[in-house]
Amino acid sequence: MLPAGPLLWCFWGGVTYIEKRAPETPAKGAAMKVNIEMDMTPEEARAFMGLPDVAPLQKRMMDEMQTRMKAAFDANDLEAMMRAWMPLGGAEAFQKFQKAMWDGATALLHKDAK
Repeated sequence: MLPAGPLLWCFWGGVTYIEKRAPETPAKGAAMKVNIEMDMTPEEARAFMGLPDVAPLQKRMMDEMQTRMKAAFDANDLEAMMRAWMPLGGAEAFQKFQKAMWDGATALLHKDAK
């Protein structure tokens, strides 16, 4: 087996000798690219990176959302359905967002027209 490092094994004429060479250094600013492939499930990846297990929290949130949506569907109330789907402000928040987008687009058109 050949040694690693600055030594080079040479075979010439049936005689073995060792020639000492200076180690090769990479050029200044040279980059190295390393690819690491890992075959694991998302749960294993989260555990490997030290992230918390959010599956129980996600399950509770989904159950709560299903309960709200089912209650809104049973009441056949469109406003209640929108509040169940968008708990942070409901339809009013969506309308305000839509108005802000339209106002911004209108202002941009008037700016370009000048």
